Amino acid sequence: MEYNILSILVKQPQLVADKLQNLFKEYGCIIRSRLGLNHNIVNGGIIILELSGDSTQIELFLEDLNKFQGIEYKHVNI
Repeated sequence: MEYNILSILVKQPQLVADKLQNLFKEYGCIIRSRLGLNHNIVNGGIIILELSGDSTQIELFLEDLNKFQGIEYKHVNI
């Protein structure tokens, strides 16, 4: 079994929240699980996604995510 885990540090939620939510809706078919953690220290939060499905769609999702400013993310495929 393979796991695709994506963690996103949202540094500037005021700039990206709506656009990020729209991206999640657009790629909802590959997002199996989603966990959001708010934290006052970083003035934003962390979003953890479990991705599943078509590897091409996952790559397209990551390419679109690269266009965002105000976030950092790490993708782990194990």
